Amino acid sequence: MADTFRSHQTMSRTSENGNIVLVGFMGAGKSTVGAELARLGGLRLIDLDHLIVSRQGCSIREIFKQDGEEAFRDYEALALERLAGLSRAVIATGGGIVGRPGNWLAMRRLGPVVYLRADWDTLCRRIGDDPDRPLADRRSGVEKLRRLWEKRVPLYEQADLVVDSTQGTPAQVAALILERLKQEGRYAG
Repeated sequence: MADTFRSHQTMSRTSENGNIVLVGFMGAGKSTVGAELARLGGLRLIDLDHLIVSRQGCSIREIFKQDGEEAFRDYEALALERLAGLSRAVIATGGGIVGRPGNWLAMRRLGPVVYLRADWDTLCRRIGDDPDRPLADRRSGVEKLRRLWEKRVPLYEQADLVVDSTQGTPAQVAALILERLKQEGRYAG
């Protein structure tokens, strides 16, 4: 797994608050790797989608159906803003959070942003027919989903650190993220 990482050398800031922010497409492993990262680092896990569901009192699918995707993105941005001042946490974001430039500023204020990259076949296998993913509705076509992924990849690539989440177990990927962030001085842990 030596070649699973790439980092942006221009980003030299350290996470003074001890946070790590995970981004990536649905199925990339943000929740599972995030849980392991939190466990290994002695951090708490904050799942942004769970915060939104709790605050809105309904599932993401219901939010999309009742309020629409744009409203969900507003809820997402607001939930992210409310995390300002948070410390010692792994923040697992939703796959579409990277679409708004203001979210990048908020994420970078929280800590280093790590993109969990996975190839298309792996993502499809992991996503399956999950009813909780409104944008992954296979009835609307796999090609539509693939175009969404392709559109987002360049946005994800803006992260401070990119790690391939297709290799190794979630615990191995989490350990490597911690190791790399510490090596680069981006996480004091």
